[in-house]
Amino acid sequence: MKKIKAAFIAIAIIVALSSAFAFRPCVACQNATQYYWNGSGYVQAGILGVTYYCQTSAGWCTYYLTNPNDPNSYGGCQPGSYTPF
Repeated sequence: MKKIKAAFIAIAIIVALSSAFAFRPCVACQNATQYYWNGSGYVQAGILGVTYYCQTSAGWCTYYLTNPNDPNSYGGCQPGSYTPF
């Protein structure tokens, strides 16, 4: 019985650690240059909290280049809607 209990505890610890890393924010995204969609193209967003903020809503507030060698490879970074100050 103790072996089964120890196995379940070990599994619970492994699942907890795995989920902690799986839901960690994307550091590469946050450290990259941020862009926003202005309706016709991507424009540099500026500095979060200084020149813009992300209002809570569906969709993406800012984007980043996922592949620097491909200028059309933008991926969503921060959720919300872009709102300049």
